[in-house]
Amino acid sequence: MDIAAIDFWANSGRSVFHRASALSKTVGALLVVAGVVLSLDVVVLATIYLALAAAVVSTRLPARRILLIGAYPAVFALLFALSRWDGTWITPAMILLKALAAALAMLLLITTTPYPLVFATFRRFLPGVVVDALFLTYRSLFLLLDLFGHLLTALRLRGGLAPHAYARNARNLAQGLGLLLIRALDLSERMSDVLRLRGYRGHLGEARRWRALSRYDLIPILLGLGALSLALASRLLGQTLGGYNGLVLLLALLAVLASAGYAHWPARTKGSP
Repeated sequence: MDIAAIDFWANSGRSVFHRASALSKTVGALLVVAGVVLSLDVVVLATIYLALAAAVVSTRLPARRILLIGAYPAVFALLFALSRWDGTWITPAMILLKALAAALAMLLLITTTPYPLVFATFRRFLPGVVVDALFLTYRSLFLLLDLFGHLLTALRLRGGLAPHAYARNARNLAQGLGLLLIRALDLSERMSDVLRLRGYRGHLGEARRWRALSRYDLIPILLGLGALSLALASRLLGQTLGGYNGLVLLLALLAVLASAGYAHWPARTKGSP
C-alpha cells in the first residue's frame, strides 16, 4: 500500500520539487546522503533531517505519512545503535539520525519523481540490464502486494488467522508465504517469456523527461549542497562551528514552520470571501 501511495504522490503532485528534473533531484539526494555519511555532529545531522522534513512538508503531500515511512529504517538502525553503545547518548543518536536523514532524502526523491524517470536517470550510472531489472522488480512489487492482500483475506475468511492462536497463525501464514513465493517465481518466468517474445535485447524504452532542466532544479541542488557543505564544515572546522550549531538548527526549525504554513495556506484561504 505504501508503494502504491508513493507512486500516486509522485505523479499527482504539483510542488516545486515535482517540477524539478529527475536529474537535479537525484544529484541533490546523493549530495544529501554524502553529507549525512560524512557528518559526525549530532546537531548537524538533526539540522539536515529538519531541512529535509521542511522540504517534504512544502510539497503539500501527506507529510506525516511520509515521515512515518521514512522512520522505518530507524527500527533496524536502533539495533545497530544499541550494539555500539559507548555509555553516552551521542553515538546512538548519531546512528539513528543518519538512518532517518538518508531515508528521508531518498523518499523526497521518489515521492516527487515518477519511477520511470528515476530509473532513466540511474541508467546513466549503472549498466542497462541492472536498471531494467530494478525497474521490473519495482513494478512486480505492486502485483505481489495485491496477491499478499488476497492471501490475508483468504486466511481470515477461512479462519486461518484467529485471535490469540499465535502458533497456528504463524504456521498458516508461513504456508501462505510459501505459496506466494511460488507465485512470484511463476510471475518472474511469465515476465521473462513476455520480454523475449517482445524482442528484449537488454534495453527498455527510456523516458526522455528526466533531463529537462528548468529554474526549479536549483532548489534540490541547493538543498544537497547545503547539507554537504554543513557536514564538511563541521568536520574541517571542528569546534569553530560549534558556536553556530544552535543557529543552524534554529533556522531548520523555522524552515519547518514556514513550510507548514505554506502547505496549509490554501486550506485556510479557500473558503474565505
